[in-house]
Amino acid sequence: MNVSIEQNASIVYLYQGELRHGKGFHPKTVNDILRHIWQFEEHTGSVDFRSVTRRMIEEFKDELIGRADKSGKEGLSASTIVHTFGNLKAFFTWLSVQDGYKRSITAQLYNHFNSPRKLTELAGAAAQKFVPSAEQLRLILEKMPAKSPAQRRDRAMLAALFLFGVRDGALISLRLKHIDIDRKQVNQDAREVRTKFSKTSIVDWFPIGDDVERIVIDWLHELRSMGAGDDAPLFPTAPFKPWIGAQRIELEFLSTAAPVRQVLRKAAAAVGVPYFKPHAIRSTVAKLCDEWASSMRDTKALSQNLGHEQISTTSKYYGDVDSDLKRELFQRMRDKQRNPGARDIGELAEQVSLDTQDIVRQILHMALNTK
Repeated sequence: MNVSIEQNASIVYLYQGELRHGKGFHPKTVNDILRHIWQFEEHTGSVDFRSVTRRMIEEFKDELIGRADKSGKEGLSASTIVHTFGNLKAFFTWLSVQDGYKRSITAQLYNHFNSPRKLTELAGAAAQKFVPSAEQLRLILEKMPAKSPAQRRDRAMLAALFLFGVRDGALISLRLKHIDIDRKQVNQDAREVRTKFSKTSIVDWFPIGDDVERIVIDWLHELRSMGAGDDAPLFPTAPFKPWIGAQRIELEFLSTAAPVRQVLRKAAAAVGVPYFKPHAIRSTVAKLCDEWASSMRDTKALSQNLGHEQISTTSKYYGDVDSDLKRELFQRMRDKQRNPGARDIGELAEQVSLDTQDIVRQILHMALNTK
């Protein structure tokens, strides 16, 4: 074997271990990163990574950027190209602190993998997705048929995505025992539930409303009435096998989240709403968090319930404020600035019981009605 190829293979193997065990990346993510590294290595003619030049990087980038304008198999999306450059920059940045590579790989070299600003903007624009409003989700739920068990399962899928705010991978791996109706919680046990980064967490039901909760609760009760046990899937495959004469029904887990996307596509089309991915519902929930939160502590709790350790994650990726709402919020802030006492009322209200808050609310309503 060529010495440089052998050397490259050896260091990439070490990097693979760093990605999997040091950073905890999913195997699929690791494979994608390695594919980009070998793509670059092939372009350079398998030159030793320590001998890579800025010219080689420029030529590789020009080739990929040129494919952004092509269609068919030769074409590449802006997002794919940007991710390729990002993965390569991360790899060479890691190489720059490894023994035997420190002298030859500098910041001037790996910074050459930075994507052109225009391409980055295109990738960001392409990544934007349609996010349904809460009203649209309620309309879809209202219009979804519910005559058969399969139809009620489909409706409960959407209701659960809305109520729990979980990812579709977690949704299809939930078992009946993970749902606590009394406490209104979901136990995302990473040993059984496919959570991001295999993280166990308790998810409180978001304050969507009793009507949405009832859809999920009724579905869970229906499964129990079929004889489903604690370990049965919350959203099994359909159609369901006959259970007449059997003490308990055997339900099978969905192998992929594709059926969930199919359910959303069909249900959205039926009411004239653009298709949206299951993950977009998390954005819907994040936008509602602004309405639900009345303090920074509320905001932190809501963000944490979405699985985000930092509030900034919720704001950056999920919680964009519409321009009209932004204008309205700033008008409210200006009004509060002119009337500092209004801020005191809100802060004091948080510190009293719900019964007292109801009394204050009634007094305010009476004042409004006497105007």
